[in-house]
Amino acid sequence: MRANLSLGQIRGGLRTGVPLLRLTRWSMALTVAAAPLYVLRWRLGPIPTTLLETLILLTICLYAITLVIERAPLPRRTGLEVPIALFLVAGAVAVFAAPDHRGALGIYRAYLLEPVALYYVAVAILDSVAVVESLLAAWAVGAIVFSGVEILTVAYAVVTHSLNPGHAVAALGINPNSVAIYLEPVIAMAAGFALFGRRRNAAIAIFAIVLVAELATLSRGGLVSLAALAGIAIVTATNLRLRLAMIGASAVGVLAVLALPIISTRVEDTTSPTYGTLENRGRIWAATFRMLHDHPVLGAGLNAYQSTMAPYRLADRNLRPEPYPHNIFLTTWTELGLLGLVAFTWLFAMLLIAPWRALSRSSGIYKPILWGTGTAFAMLLVHGLVDSPYWKNDLSVEFWILAALEAFALVSVSLKQRRRAA
Repeated sequence: MRANLSLGQIRGGLRTGVPLLRLTRWSMALTVAAAPLYVLRWRLGPIPTTLLETLILLTICLYAITLVIERAPLPRRTGLEVPIALFLVAGAVAVFAAPDHRGALGIYRAYLLEPVALYYVAVAILDSVAVVESLLAAWAVGAIVFSGVEILTVAYAVVTHSLNPGHAVAALGINPNSVAIYLEPVIAMAAGFALFGRRRNAAIAIFAIVLVAELATLSRGGLVSLAALAGIAIVTATNLRLRLAMIGASAVGVLAVLALPIISTRVEDTTSPTYGTLENRGRIWAATFRMLHDHPVLGAGLNAYQSTMAPYRLADRNLRPEPYPHNIFLTTWTELGLLGLVAFTWLFAMLLIAPWRALSRSSGIYKPILWGTGTAFAMLLVHGLVDSPYWKNDLSVEFWILAALEAFALVSVSLKQRRRAA
């Protein structure tokens, strides 16, 4: 990703005391903290909406008013403009390709248009370290509260003997795998600040709380993502003692996972030849490829995977209707067609690679942000091999907020280099 935002944006292109700008930043922070509350839904006449969408639109409206009155801060180029444009064009085409245009338009609005708009608002208003720290603090508070709800939900199920490891409960009635995917970037960011940040004790506390919630989801994809996190931390650690300590902690973690009764049962079920998750996903992927063989260019269309897959499930009695094919790239292909797959893969690759290229040149808060965002996208990639990160209200917002934080850190590192060179 090119780091080519203007110097004026980083320094703050307008008076930081402007009430409207402060209000926009508070609204952005609240939106990020409350992302899981998309489960609170209602209708405005014929239009369905959620609390999360209301907060997104409030933030965008406040920013638009600020922009009209103050003529600043303007969103700048971040180097992602071409793949973002292709991504949105693919989504618009997928709306027309879908059999249910109205339902597809709702998904396009909630998963593509609004999160991308929020990204550009964030790129504009996240113009100082203090503002970014406030956003991260709000996100951390929201994640801790959400983690607490997850832990209490699972603990209650254990105490009342109602926990079914095969169909685990989760906070707010959300799918456990989706909860795990949402928590993984928080874990990555907390780990980044624990390794490189100034407030290590707070970061370690956040990491520990959210890690327990992640384990409580019983998500096997989450366990693999945590293994990826541990591997990245060990490889990138510069202190030998720290590296040895993390290797030891990782080994203890693996033994604990294999020893804990409920989690170990989930791990053992993964490779079962009859009902194991890998066997089941293999069936889903095979059927999805049969569908894509017949619809290679446009896929199924937005919000049309279940209906389009109906005839392809008939060949396998073990297949049930699924919202998505449990793979981030297959999901993108089925939803947005080949153009969307190319655009999303391009975006993901840039967001995954750019932080690591700049990490060695970074310092201060920018190092934990770059390490955290790079690790977060790596964890999403790993989990995305067996699930569908991004394709949910809160997950799409989280994806683009991570991208905005990464852009802030990249441009800051680039500007520091320019000043040194001058």
